Amino acid sequence: MRISEVANRTGLNVSNVRFYERKGLLTPVRDAESKYRDYTQEDVKRIKQILLYRKMGISVDTIYLLLNGQADMRDVLLRQKRELQLQIENLQGAKDLCSLMLQEEQMDAEKLEQYLNYVHVEEAQGKQFAEVEELLEDIVEYTKEYAFYWEPAIVLLFQRPWIARSISIVFWLLMIAVPASHLFAVAMGKEHLKIVLLSVYAIIIAVYGTGFIAYRKARKKYLEESGEK
Repeated sequence: MRISEVANRTGLNVSNVRFYERKGLLTPVRDAESKYRDYTQEDVKRIKQILLYRKMGISVDTIYLLLNGQADMRDVLLRQKRELQLQIENLQGAKDLCSLMLQEEQMDAEKLEQYLNYVHVEEAQGKQFAEVEELLEDIVEYTKEYAFYWEPAIVLLFQRPWIARSISIVFWLLMIAVPASHLFAVAMGKEHLKIVLLSVYAIIIAVYGTGFIAYRKARKKYLEESGEK
């Protein structure tokens, strides 16, 4: 069957189906004569599996591992359930805060301080609110997409927020610490200066550093254009 028929059967649009193909989730065969993609009932079933997983908020990278037998469905679902519960708790705190602030006619500096103090007290008592970690989240997302995109197993670990942050922080610290430690050893007279080593790390740092800056600029531009800033 053709891609338009698959889209009709699954409720997706054609671009969604092609997106899943690019991500390696679908591998339809091509007709030898026409060169068109020829989808099967198994492909339709696979798309429906993908849709179910996506409806639960599971990432495309994790779905790839699930569909290829590289991850256990029960483990992934249990982990996703815990993550969703945490999101629910965060949203509940944010929702309660919205309800309180809707009672105000206007917001002056004193009331801002009152509400911020309210948030701090509630957080100390265990209530969850949305985290304000935009820079760290950008670092985590960039590290996953551009430093470890080639390693699905590591990408799977990025589904756990605290692991994702730890991996990202260690990655960037090591990138800076290795050449810094060498320069320190040279300064202390313990090693000879290794120009080649420093050149390699300088290139790596420059590539990832400029890449991250460009990533943040592109993200900021997208948010501004979509009115989400």
